[in-house]
Amino acid sequence: MITAFRPGPDRERPEELLGHACALVRLCGRDAAIAAVFLSLVLVGTVSRLAAGLPGVVALALLPVLGGAFAISAGYAVRSRRTLVAVLGEVRGRTGAPVDPSAPWTPFGAATALDARVRDTELRRLLAAAHRCGELSWLAVAWSAATAVLFLFWWLATAMTGG
Repeated sequence: MITAFRPGPDRERPEELLGHACALVRLCGRDAAIAAVFLSLVLVGTVSRLAAGLPGVVALALLPVLGGAFAISAGYAVRSRRTLVAVLGEVRGRTGAPVDPSAPWTPFGAATALDARVRDTELRRLLAAAHRCGELSWLAVAWSAATAVLFLFWWLATAMTGG
């Protein structure tokens, strides 16, 4: 399921903006889970292969490439999460909502209602952040898939060099 939202000439309702942002955040979570599974499999496979004994020189030379792709994918996943948490914290701070660092996305009741202009501005910021997090989480999935392919090449190199 792909969710894309482009506001048209009609004025969208706040519920629609929030709904699109929530859908993108759910997709970010799914993408992060997919990337985590790929990276976990690569990590377990690499550690178990290295525990069996050091591979040949060629396989050892390819290991930094595998580690670099792993680090890039993990970095994108972490950046996606940190971006979302930071933006949610900023929005909650600007709207006067108390900030709970352990769960920054949990809504708290505000003592006063927000002005419609402020509410719409903050919802657009949330939507923009959700789009950015979606992009980062997709990059995490793409790099984790590349890491899995590199792992297969690395594993073949270890088998061919007699490791």
